[in-house]
Amino acid sequence: MKRKLTAIFLCALIALTAGVSVAYYNTESFGFDENAKVISKDNEKITFLDFEIYYKDVDNFVSTAREYLPEKPSVMYLDKQHNVVHYKCI
Repeated sequence: MKRKLTAIFLCALIALTAGVSVAYYNTESFGFDENAKVISKDNEKITFLDFEIYYKDVDNFVSTAREYLPEKPSVMYLDKQHNVVHYKCI
């Protein structure tokens, strides 16, 4: 049951992303910008639908996150259950 639900959500996410990308491209190319790009990449940033993700910001986020994540995977057992939690540092 969980796999079917996950597959449905994944398909819906893919369809939504494709629809938004097509709508963005059509709006930009017909109305505002002749060189509309859904995704572009250069040495400084990645641009997706007018959102800019700078490599420097990603590096800062990863270095900050590593301070709070454990270096070794940890295991936690609950009473009368066999639930295991693994944490893996990037």
